[in-house]
Formats: sequence, structure tokens, C-alpha cells
Amino acid sequence: MISIFNILNKYSWLKSRKLIATLLFYDFIGIFTSLIITNIAYNFYFIEFKEAFIIFIFYSSLSYIFGRYKIQNIYGSKITKKVIIKDLIYIFILIITYLIIINLLYENQENNLLYMRKLPFLILSFILSTLSSIKIKRNFKKFNKTHNNLFFYGSLSEYENLKKILENKNSELSYNIKLINSKSNLDSDFNGILFSKKIINDSDYKYLITQSSRLKMNLYLLDDWLEKNLNRIPYEYINFEKFIKKYNLIKQNTFHNRLKRFGDIFFSISLLFLSSPILLISGILIWINDRGSIIYQQKRVGKDGKEFYIYKLRTMILNAEKKTGPRWVSINDRRITFIGKFLRKTRIDEIPQLICVLKGDMSLIGPRPERPELEVNLKTNIDNYELRYLVKPGLSGWAQVNANYAASIEGVKLKLSYDLYYIFNQSLFIDFLIFIKTIKVVFTAKGSDPIY
Repeated sequence: MISIFNILNKYSWLKSRKLIATLLFYDFIGIFTSLIITNIAYNFYFIEFKEAFIIFIFYSSLSYIFGRYKIQNIYGSKITKKVIIKDLIYIFILIITYLIIINLLYENQENNLLYMRKLPFLILSFILSTLSSIKIKRNFKKFNKTHNNLFFYGSLSEYENLKKILENKNSELSYNIKLINSKSNLDSDFNGILFSKKIINDSDYKYLITQSSRLKMNLYLLDDWLEKNLNRIPYEYINFEKFIKKYNLIKQNTFHNRLKRFGDIFFSISLLFLSSPILLISGILIWINDRGSIIYQQKRVGKDGKEFYIYKLRTMILNAEKKTGPRWVSINDRRITFIGKFLRKTRIDEIPQLICVLKGDMSLIGPRPERPELEVNLKTNIDNYELRYLVKPGLSGWAQVNANYAASIEGVKLKLSYDLYYIFNQSLFIDFLIFIKTIKVVFTAKGSDPIY
């Protein structure tokens, strides 16, 4: 199993997704092994291939949405009540999934009762999937412990800042970082050495090369390591030389830009059509609540710093900022209406912004646009904040699916680091990944709580 993780670890895109990819593979093997076993036990072709495949799609999708593939949900070595409850939940999900499928595939009620006999197939599938996931997650945890012990060669202030960054990382991986200097005695229990380009000189390079060669360790430049391992770029560690090269390549890729614009238009029209009943019901509920306006517009800053208006379903009381002026949303904000809380949790209030996407002011994927009144303070307190203006703002983005709503300078700094990563690494693949993660965020109603 460790060899699989070593292969995946070579690729930055797969590094943080290797657990999901491996668990998906073994769930697939588990379900189709169960298919073969139960077919032999009962009668060949008792369970059809398409039936097993649809169950795999449903089961893996629900497992992803509800967090079964997260490293934090590791089963301990002891059987606890929590472990048993989780097992029962996934058995329930599997059975419900199966019942939905057979009702869709078979209209005859007698056939439905007949196919209830296939429940042993579901139980066996779950047992095989669970046993493999326990083994994989434990190996994954062991792999992380042995590969994420790193030395840091730099100043104490940079070391403290790095620890702060790692504490805020929204990642399933954990790192043990130890500060060293040119007089430190290094041991081989650590996997590599991080070093900062800010204070490095020729003698430092010689020391690092000698030590890494002696202990057979890898050397990592801090800004590269942060980008690859955290999937974000803190604004203090931007490599502008690399940034300019990447950005120029993306800007010159006319095929990517045209295809993205086509996708924006196609999916915006489709989503507006499909969500029209939800918008209608939401609008009626908003009006009934206080007889006020349903849609409100608000000025935001877009590409190249140009201002435009976005449209949202109103979630706050009328004239919410008349006395206070523009300010961030807080936890249990009294300005938010009862209906507004639900709309914000489910992100339904954001749907009218698809009009801005059709107009070309926004894209489906990109950094979230901020209000000009708030950005005056942000530009003053955060270096390189204006780099967000290099791309169109988006309805959803890398920051939105990896961090909660920002309601402070520190929250904006965290989200900016994700936005910078997206700007550095724009591609159709990351757009697709954001789309998938957005579905998960909407289903689980997460991400709407403010970051302070």
C-alpha cells in the first residue's frame, strides 16, 4: 500500500487526493467482488453488472459528501460506540441506495420483493469496503508520520509564521516541523529540510547540500513546498518570477479561455432554468417574511479593479446597513432573517449571480468579488491583495470550497492564499475539481460560518 502512496506523492494534484483515489478503487473492488461471490452463492447473473455499478456510483458519492473518505474519520484499534454507529450509518446508506435503485429499475412490486433477497450482497459489499478502508487509512496515517517530519532552516520569526500557516491549513495532512541552524545535529528520522530563500547565502547552501546528502534527505524551497503541499500560496511567499511565467502562459492559452467562457454561458443558462422553481419558492418566502424586495444588488470589484453590480436573493432585514454601514457578517448576525439563514447555508441566495456570469462580469469559477468599501482596508493591510484582479471573480472558487466565509483580516488572508493558488494554477481540471467540491459544500451546508 505504501508503494501506491509513493507513486501518488510525486504529483502535486494527487497528493491531497490520494486517499480518496485509493478508497474509491478499493470500494469498487469490494462491491464487484461481492457481486461475484453472491452470484456464485445464489445463481449466476442473480445480480446484474449495471446494478452493482450504479450502487458503486451512489455509494461512493454519498461517502464523499458525508466524509467517509476523510483521513480524520479513521477507525481506532478498539471497537468503540462511535465506530459501531458509523458502521451502522454506512450500512443504512448502502441499503437505502439499493432500495432506490431497484425501485427505479423494476416497476413490478413482486420483483421488488424478490430483489430484497439481494441484501446479503449489500452487507458483504460494505464489510469488504470497510475492512479495506481501515487498512488503507492506518497505512496512510503511518505514511504521513514517516514522510511529514521536516527540518526548517531559517529565522525564528519565519519559523513561527510557518507554524501559524500550518495550523490554519485546511488539509487532512499534518506536519512536524523542527527549527535548525548551522550548528544543529540532524538525525535521519526526518524526511527533508525546508529552507527560506529570504535569508539564505552561499555558506547556508553548502551546509544544506552537505547535510541533505549525508542523511539522504530532500531539500525543499519553502514557497514551492507550501504551494505543492497546502494547495495554497500565502501572500508572504509569492515567487513573482514563477508567477509571471505561469500567468503569461495561461493568458496566451486562447483555447482554455474560450472553452471556459463557453462553459460559463452554457452552465449558467442550464442552472438558471433548473433552479427556477427553487428561486420562485424562495422569492415567495422572502416576500411573505417582511413584504420587502426579493432581489438586491450590491457593488463589487471585478477583473482589473473595475466595479460592477451583483444580484442576490435578499437574506437580511430591510436597510440592514443603514445605521452601521458596510461590515462583515458575524456569527448569529441579527440582520439575517430566518429564511435568509437557510438560503445562506444552502447557497441558494447566490444563484441570481448567474446573471452576472452571462453578462461577462463574473465567471462560474474564480475568486469571490469583494465590496469596494471593505477593500480599502484590505489593500492597506494585506500585501499583493490586488493580484486577485488578474482574473474574473467567480460564483464559486478554490477559496470557497477550502475555507469558510471570511469576516476578518486574518480570514481574508487565508482565503487570498487559496485565490493566489488558483490564479497560479488555472486549468480546466481545477475548475472541474472546484465544481465537484462545490456540490459537496452545498449538500453538507458547510462554509457559511465566518472566519475570524
